[in-house]
Amino acid sequence: MTGLRRALAGLWLAGLSFASPAAAAERDLAYGAYQTGHYRRALSEALKRIEVDSKDAAAMTLVGEIYRQGLGVRPDQKVASEWYERAAERGDVNAVYALAIALLDDASGRRDPARAGALLKRAAAAGHPAANYNLALALLATGQPTDEAEAIRSLEIAARGGIPDALHALATLARQGRGMPKSDEQAARWMAQAANAGHLPAEIEYAIMLFNGTGVASDEAAAAQLFLRAAGKGNPIAQNRIARLYQSGRGIPPDSIEAAAWHLAARAKGLDDPALEQLFDRLNPEQQARAARLAASRIEGAALTAP
Repeated sequence: MTGLRRALAGLWLAGLSFASPAAAAERDLAYGAYQTGHYRRALSEALKRIEVDSKDAAAMTLVGEIYRQGLGVRPDQKVASEWYERAAERGDVNAVYALAIALLDDASGRRDPARAGALLKRAAAAGHPAANYNLALALLATGQPTDEAEAIRSLEIAARGGIPDALHALATLARQGRGMPKSDEQAARWMAQAANAGHLPAEIEYAIMLFNGTGVASDEAAAAQLFLRAAGKGNPIAQNRIARLYQSGRGIPPDSIEAAAWHLAARAKGLDDPALEQLFDRLNPEQQARAARLAASRIEGAALTAP
């Protein structure tokens, strides 16, 4: 999924401010209802606020988001973009960003890539994390060294704003030496932060860096735990890697049943491994059945917890 599509999938509402002269409890009625899943109430409370204060840009942005996602109402990208427009005119940076994304979507009925780009830059200049992340992706796509350096600055802002994708991108660029001096050590630091934030590709890549000692002291046990965490999320590469570690006993105690179970889980996702298949074939029928049951439970568990 591209950064822009990811942005469309979920607006960064955590930074919305509902500042107004009212008391704190009264201010938070709309956003509080939104956070607890009471979307019709959130819409009603936000509209009440706008009736009282026609300059309440944060409430307008919330109304736009409710219509964009179709939360308690029929999804309507055109109506959403109109609310974002009103809020952006009143200076709400979240609305500026949301409007930029809306203008890249045909469903808004107002597609305007040129204006979207200008709005994205405006939101990024105001420090909006997601805007900076998406702007960085656009800059990196040009392949120009000056744009790459600017992209790094935007990614750093996005990373400080709590976007794990930005940390992962910085780590990747540091390994490649794009926009900054090549450094496995800096790449490892950023990759570790992304992994700690639960970024799945970063968990796998940092586990590999830990296992091989690339940019960080080798730690096979820590690598095995990261592979195990990523495997539990249903990633077939991590499942294959932890199966191999269980087979060899590197970083984790050897266990043929565990190795076979994780191999079966990875194989179900299309990732085969002849050596692990031979290990499974060498197990007796009772052991094979145990491994198959474990694999089935993990496949089901990953499916149930998948975002």
